[in-house]
Amino acid sequence: MRVPPVGVTIVDMTTTTTGWTVLVPGAGEHLRFLGDSTMQLKAVTAASVFYEYVAPPGAVGPPQHIHREHDETFLVIDGLFEFILDDSIVQAPPGTFLDVPRDVAHTFRNAGDAPGTIVGTFTPGRFSQYFHELAAHIEETGAPPDMPTWTALYAKYGTTFR
Repeated sequence: MRVPPVGVTIVDMTTTTTGWTVLVPGAGEHLRFLGDSTMQLKAVTAASVFYEYVAPPGAVGPPQHIHREHDETFLVIDGLFEFILDDSIVQAPPGTFLDVPRDVAHTFRNAGDAPGTIVGTFTPGRFSQYFHELAAHIEETGAPPDMPTWTALYAKYGTTFR
């Protein structure tokens, strides 16, 4: 067993204090996303959101869209993803990092033959509420919103379709 230095506590469970957070694997707020994919919100503050997205092979993200009020990052952990940024297609194997500032049209899909995982951020963090509303709609109807409903939902969070 490892002995910590004097005054240091070893943390091996989900812990939150006023200064820091530790989450064990699988911890976080699980939300249903498009198809069989899931969004797990790991840390949510007014300043930022850190999330984990898990998608089965062939899963497609939302139609190409533009965030007007927040920036987004993506780091591919597992699988092979394909991103469309404006008019460019980017193949994204594990380790690929994408910084997508506001006003850049983008979408993504799991282009591989295995499940894939992305972790990422939204800054500022208000966009996390969109995922709550989207998940509630999908749970209620079993499907993503129709385009007029989705357009209105996106508009609440400073996002438009391309």
